[in-house]
Amino acid sequence: MIVIGVAGMRAAGKSIVNEVAKELGVSSMEMRSIVIGMMKEGGIEVTNRSLREFADELRKKEGYDIVAKMTIKRVKDMKGKAIVVNGIRGYEELKRFKEAFGDSFVLVGMFAPQEMRFDRVMKRNLPEDPKSWEEFVWADGKELDWGVADSFAFSDYMIVNAGEKEDTRDKVKALMKKILKKR
Repeated sequence: MIVIGVAGMRAAGKSIVNEVAKELGVSSMEMRSIVIGMMKEGGIEVTNRSLREFADELRKKEGYDIVAKMTIKRVKDMKGKAIVVNGIRGYEELKRFKEAFGDSFVLVGMFAPQEMRFDRVMKRNLPEDPKSWEEFVWADGKELDWGVADSFAFSDYMIVNAGEKEDTRDKVKALMKKILKKR
């Protein structure tokens, strides 16, 4: 099985990779869903701040690769030619995926400028999204503290998502086909 990891800051376009994967018959999962599931089990309301603080505390207590370890267990139980794992948040997580899947693991970095990402967040308005510029910058800082930029720097492929969504979808689709054909 090919495991296609996706790294990038909030609203950089990681979900576009999930959409394209689905069109190509490739399963996907979001690492944050594990953290959100844990919060809901514990009766914790999911907001931008609570999600970041819970994830931060979890990583400090259990190690910066804890979410990766939990995700890898789930991925190994899945069937199929490939799977997209969305939301790799640091170098420790990246190392775990490389150890678990070796040459069958590929990392795609999604990039978009900060102000563009902020505009996208304001438009989509998810419960766990920031509601102000200050909160957005704070959340970016948390993710950078976890090493998002470090994992991003080790991407096998990079897509800049600074234009129209359809252009990015075309780039992602071409890259996904290339990855799936290679393996």
